[in-house]
Amino acid sequence: MSTSSQIFSFIFLVLITTSFTTTITLGNNHIEEGQNHLATVQITNSLPNNNSRPTILKIRCSSKHTNLGEKVLNRSDDYRWIVEEKSLYFCEALWGRLFASWHAFQPKRDAGHDSVFWLVEEGGIFFSWYNSSWVRRSVWESE
Repeated sequence: MSTSSQIFSFIFLVLITTSFTTTITLGNNHIEEGQNHLATVQITNSLPNNNSRPTILKIRCSSKHTNLGEKVLNRSDDYRWIVEEKSLYFCEALWGRLFASWHAFQPKRDAGHDSVFWLVEEGGIFFSWYNSSWVRRSVWESE
């Protein structure tokens, strides 16, 4: 083999290897992102707008390994996060002197669904996978 043929073969091999490695790396990153994004959880404050009770809602959510902290939602605000670990996410809500708690994400229940929706209303905390056909999952309690 001539020197120019060897150089051409070497360059061709490097280009093929680099292209193949990049494709594999990008493919793995894409797969990892898909595996880490289990679902999006959305909590919406739909409390009534009247003078007898505040419309501000305090939400605190966490899992075994992740504390999402406290969020303050005004009426009609929503709070979203991406579930990236196959773990139970637990939420607590505080509305004036009332409180409620629920499992915002359950791996067995929510597997295969892209989104988990929660609607916070005067009648309690309501659940849906499709942002319709709501089912009450928690009620308000007092101290």
